[in-house]
Amino acid sequence: MTDNPLSKIPPSTLRVLVVDDNESVTKTFGWMLEALGHEARVARDGLTALAMARSFLPDVVMLDIGLPGMNGYEICQKMRAEPGLAGCVFIAQTGWSQPEHVERSKKAGFDHHWVKPIPMDRLEKLLSSLSHRAAA
Repeated sequence: MTDNPLSKIPPSTLRVLVVDDNESVTKTFGWMLEALGHEARVARDGLTALAMARSFLPDVVMLDIGLPGMNGYEICQKMRAEPGLAGCVFIAQTGWSQPEHVERSKKAGFDHHWVKPIPMDRLEKLLSSLSHRAAA
């Protein structure tokens, strides 16, 4: 058995922005992310998310696609254009699972397309990988 080199590196705290119009979703993810040792901020609409992203400079954005007004595809594209968010990882968290939705999320700039409900172990595994990489 070989040692995982990442296991020797202490993880770093990630800044995670959760964007969803469902208050229960944002509160729950905010609490879970903080319990995992990360700093979480939440927004419930596109304009708030854009303003928050510019000042918070998240490492990860968990973004619902089906938002009123400005949808998640548009928000992701606008955030991708921000210089301070160049290294940010974007996760589409959505109920939309058809191939055309997955393809559209890739074109918009999402790194991951996850269908709700998102399993906590899947999120924890990704964040752990990112936080160890950030610490390296």
